[in-house]
Amino acid sequence: MTARESPATALDTAIEQIVGDLAVLHHDHLRGLPERAALAAVHQELTAAESAVAYHRNVLTRLSSGSYPVNTPLLDRLRRTVHDLAQATAARDRLHEGVAAALEAVKAAAPAPAPADDELTPRDFAALLSLAGGGTMREHLLTHWVSVRTVQGRLVELPAFQRLEAHGLVTRDTSRALTVGQPVTLTDTGRTALLGTHRSPAMAAPVPARPAGSWPAPARHH
Repeated sequence: MTARESPATALDTAIEQIVGDLAVLHHDHLRGLPERAALAAVHQELTAAESAVAYHRNVLTRLSSGSYPVNTPLLDRLRRTVHDLAQATAARDRLHEGVAAALEAVKAAAPAPAPADDELTPRDFAALLSLAGGGTMREHLLTHWVSVRTVQGRLVELPAFQRLEAHGLVTRDTSRALTVGQPVTLTDTGRTALLGTHRSPAMAAPVPARPAGSWPAPARHH
């Protein structure tokens, strides 16, 4: 039974808003992706519990439809079915809480959205690009001057770095002292901004101006 063939659960809509199609979620479960795999596993258990609730409810509906004579065996079977339905419902509700907790874990693990293009200046983007391989923030022991350098030794403007840090695009290991040097790396959001953000016109490479009086370039014939 696929995710789409399974009985709908009360959390299906909330899950799809976060992770997308349920079939993709269960494919991730097979691939073993951490938080999504945990969510997929408990969601499978929840859909099985919904199936059990639906089954016992259907049995109860059939028994109480008037098709059977009311006698002691029918009453005994009705009591057993109500008991089974109550147990299935309790199990379903416990799994509902587990799915809700797993969904929160997925939401917490998701990287923050990258800032809009107009929030990054060309200097910010250049600083982010230069730090793609890592860097170090360090405070000079005597002058107390704080600087950020890439692994290639290139100096990164401190205001630009501070803006990147405020946007959550870079992070540094604050467990180490500044005088020793705090390693700097890009966050998931920073990598998203670097690889997936469309450049604004201000960031696009300028088109070289044609010298005054020069002949126009000949048209290309295809």
